[in-house]
Amino acid sequence: MARSRYVREKLLPILVNRTALFLFLMCLVTLFMYAVGTVQDFIDSTQLSLLRFYTVLGIFLTVVSVYGMVIDLERLLRLKKRRYLFRAGGYVLLILFGVGTVLVVMFIITLSKGNGVQ
Repeated sequence: MARSRYVREKLLPILVNRTALFLFLMCLVTLFMYAVGTVQDFIDSTQLSLLRFYTVLGIFLTVVSVYGMVIDLERLLRLKKRRYLFRAGGYVLLILFGVGTVLVVMFIITLSKGNGVQ
């Protein structure tokens, strides 16, 4: 009988992959909530809290994606399977998304004077 995919793969790459997916989805939900809050006139402190929460999520997404890319590149070199190259490319896109949006969000926080003492 054939072994399932989850028996063949190690636990750490599966965990990193699912964590990156979870963080990406949480980033999208947080950005959606910020956009809805902008239209619905949320309180400024709520908007800043959403932006700060997104900054933390984006940084975690970037760190997890870098780690996942390193794991997949190592597996590409060791096992010589092309699917790991495509997975590493997906992690590169997540890294660019995380870094780019965190920079934009930090710029918005700075413009709204969210860094100062209130």
